Amino acid sequence: MYNNDKFKALPVSRNNMARKTKEDAERTYHALLDAATKLFIHQGIAKTTLNDIATAAAMTRGAIYWHFDNKDAVIRALWERNASTLHDAFTTELKHLDRDDPAEHFRRIMKELVQSVVNQPELGQAIRIVMHSVEFTDEQTELQRFLNAKHVELHSTMEQAFATLKKRKALKTSLSSTLLSQGFMSYLLGLIHIYLEPGIKKLDLKKSGDQLLDLFLDPILARTE
Repeated sequence: MYNNDKFKALPVSRNNMARKTKEDAERTYHALLDAATKLFIHQGIAKTTLNDIATAAAMTRGAIYWHFDNKDAVIRALWERNASTLHDAFTTELKHLDRDDPAEHFRRIMKELVQSVVNQPELGQAIRIVMHSVEFTDEQTELQRFLNAKHVELHSTMEQAFATLKKRKALKTSLSSTLLSQGFMSYLLGLIHIYLEPGIKKLDLKKSGDQLLDLFLDPILARTE
């Protein structure tokens, strides 16, 4: 006579095994990305191989090739893991500025972004790798096209935000939305770029980030009376 209880237990056992396998794969994936981050920042992307990443993560060569085809795939994965959530939230909020006080909402969004870069090491590391380590050429790779698309989206959303501010009479200036967007994006990305530069810190965005943003925004944003 068959023991039905024994056969009922088999699917549960398989599910547990599948879940454990998935969890192990996720741990390996994140360990490889963590190792890649350290190597990219310490010695640069060009000098880092997939084998280097596997060795630094105490993984086999097969483990990294299971997850990533090349270094570009690693960089994109770093962006997706560490920066995409903030990027999406930032652009979404810019598209939906507060109706009652859009200028103050815009200012708050910018300050929260800068402090996120300061206070979230993984985010700062991902941005630093993209800003300082990815080589951009005329003959673009799939990674370069992906990053450029994110850059274009950011600029487009910023211009849209300035157009909204202008429409709601939340600006002191008559400059075009395009010019304001270009000027502010250059300033904002410049601050982040300098802060994330390797070596001695030339900017303390944790302490002075708000004031540095106000330096640009005060002359152009109208205050609510």
